[in-house]
Amino acid sequence: MLRSERKTEMNKSIKKGFIGLLLLSVVLSGCQKTPAPAESNQPRTDVQDKVTGSREEIAKVYVETLGAGDFDKLLQGFAYDEQMQKASSQLQASLEPSLKQLGALKEIQTANEIQQGGYIIVQVPVLFENQNLCVNVVFDDQDQIAGVNFSEYVEPSNVAALTLPEGAAEQELTLTMRDGKDLPATLTLPQGDQPAPVIILVHGSGPNDRNETLYGNTVFQDIAYRLAEQGIATVRYDKRTFVYGAECAGDTQFTVEQETIQDAADIVGLIAKQPEIDSSAIYVLGHSLGGLCMPRIAAETPEAAGYIMMAAPVTDLASLMRMQYEHLAQFMNTDQEKASMEAMMAELDKLQQLDSLPEDEAVVGAYPAYWKDLLSYDPVKTAETITKPVLVLQGEEDYQVPLQEFETWKAAYGEKANWTFHSYSGLSHLMMPGDFDANPNTYYMQKAVVDPRVTDDIAAFIHAQK
Repeated sequence: MLRSERKTEMNKSIKKGFIGLLLLSVVLSGCQKTPAPAESNQPRTDVQDKVTGSREEIAKVYVETLGAGDFDKLLQGFAYDEQMQKASSQLQASLEPSLKQLGALKEIQTANEIQQGGYIIVQVPVLFENQNLCVNVVFDDQDQIAGVNFSEYVEPSNVAALTLPEGAAEQELTLTMRDGKDLPATLTLPQGDQPAPVIILVHGSGPNDRNETLYGNTVFQDIAYRLAEQGIATVRYDKRTFVYGAECAGDTQFTVEQETIQDAADIVGLIAKQPEIDSSAIYVLGHSLGGLCMPRIAAETPEAAGYIMMAAPVTDLASLMRMQYEHLAQFMNTDQEKASMEAMMAELDKLQQLDSLPEDEAVVGAYPAYWKDLLSYDPVKTAETITKPVLVLQGEEDYQVPLQEFETWKAAYGEKANWTFHSYSGLSHLMMPGDFDANPNTYYMQKAVVDPRVTDDIAAFIHAQK
């Protein structure tokens, strides 16, 4: 959603504090010490043979070791990445007071594995004597522990994931962009007569996969499945920064034009060639950053039939990020969390001095060219040229793109005949149930699905254009 844009920088931020801010994390690490003896019926934990097994098994052993307060074993028995090793001296000092307050470990519940920003996070719900919480063990692509943080315990959810509707079908596509880069994609087709109207789903910020997966929730897949029930096809695709993260991170001139806008425009043209698609009924939906970019996407896609802006900000991204972190500050309690917050605010301050920075100095995960492009962009003014139908959607419990952003859009275009506005009580930035004032752990970590009110209004908007 509205976060730093580079895959590699996003990956670093998981370990440096961004996920920490979101999840109230305490980052831990390990280092090499004299090996501890291993039980014959347990995974070995000596220096040569770290705890092995699946990620969930390793995470469970980690939590058991943590609950026992066995810091020597924590430092010796697990494979850590380089940054975690460097922070090893903080391990016992950071955790021992908290563990004493938690009391004895009573139960480890079933873990949940999710992918985020190039990392695998194993969420382990744990019941302690005095408090329940989740221990989130972050693994890199070599199955080394790259971070460990605590988050609020979330009751197991009985919300069932949405499934592809009966009679609907999906095709796996490879979409070749103007620069020759291929983006994997999924075309979801409804049952019934074809050609069908189609919506291209454009991600928020960060290296998103095609489902716009966030902590196990799949915003775009939910939208695709719900719309398939209403006769509407969708295209969801892996974002450029997800597929080519390292290459994008090395390009000092990279902006949202390359990251989001050009690819969305190219896909409009490519999908029109699909025989199952009504080329006169191609729509583009942008979520968060994708919505912010929609006026620029519209300028490059005159052949599109209309546009949908979901949780679309008008405030410049730098100011919006500051607002987000100020909101999160109320949940920062430890010295480490407060230090992470201060460091992020200092980083945001650099955005006021972009002209004095070298072009290859990354600020909040992006180079100066990226920020200069965004800071010079006025989405409300740019939208003046849109003559096609526009639908604007907003969750009223969204703290990342607050309701006042929606109200600004509405004040500018609420009287225009081609603009339609809907906001939804009780919905978050993901168009799922949420609470503006909730701890961010609860806000994101709870399993949920996109509210049907949202997709009902999208479907009504599309069908009204016939």
